[in-house]
Amino acid sequence: MRSLINEVILSLSSVYSGWIFWNLFLAFIPLVLSFILFRRKSLRQSWLWWFSLVSLGIGAVGFLPKFPFVADRLINLVQRSLSGDVSTRLILLSFLTLAVIALGLSVVLFKRPRTLRSGFWWAGLVVFIAFLPNAPYLLTDIIHLLRAADSDQISTWVVVSVVVPTHATAILLGFEAYVISLMNQGHYLKYHGAKSYVFLGELIVHALCAIGVYLGRFVRFNSWDLVTDPGNVFLTTLDTLTAKRPVFVICIIFVVLTVLYWVMKQLTIGVKLRWQTARLGDDGLD
Repeated sequence: MRSLINEVILSLSSVYSGWIFWNLFLAFIPLVLSFILFRRKSLRQSWLWWFSLVSLGIGAVGFLPKFPFVADRLINLVQRSLSGDVSTRLILLSFLTLAVIALGLSVVLFKRPRTLRSGFWWAGLVVFIAFLPNAPYLLTDIIHLLRAADSDQISTWVVVSVVVPTHATAILLGFEAYVISLMNQGHYLKYHGAKSYVFLGELIVHALCAIGVYLGRFVRFNSWDLVTDPGNVFLTTLDTLTAKRPVFVICIIFVVLTVLYWVMKQLTIGVKLRWQTARLGDDGLD
């Protein structure tokens, strides 16, 4: 039994190295923000806190395999900063700025009796947009599944019983986080008298996320690169949007996101309506 457990742990560590869980955690960040920014009154604050804690737990599981590497990088950054490297000090300052913004958002947005369009609200919206591509990005993690299937280190039964279900669940949850986030955005626009802009807003978000997914998968940018290296992100994005092949790939991603979003949105609405009727005593058999 111990050997079987060790085989599962070894296979997950060698193939995923925590990435599937870390990416799922990143997908949950915009979901939490969408409720805080757009639908605070529709969700109990206790549920929001519990879901945030669960998301942090998933993030911790995904981060553990990377901890030695990250710790080594941080130590190296501190040593270079103490030696007088200006660029390194700017990087550390950007990380500190991100931490302050995250702390401010968690304190102000969670404790405000209602969400106003203050400076913190707009900062939260920027973070929401920056992290939202991480949700559909999970669709591209299919490469890890293919790598696992071709790996000689992982037995077939582990691939079928562990890797495939884990991967499929992460993809489904990540994309559902994307769907609910956009539905919350649509609710906010409708609530503020901009119902006619809901569909346009969804298309704009699909386009931005298609660009973000391409930059993340092929150029290997991360959401925090917008803060740590904005100039490089801006120039690379311009180069990408002026080249034929990247634009073609981005268009394909846009179509895939649009179609999958519409399908999953209808399923989500159907499940929500079924849940509401079940609470009223309708078992659907009449």
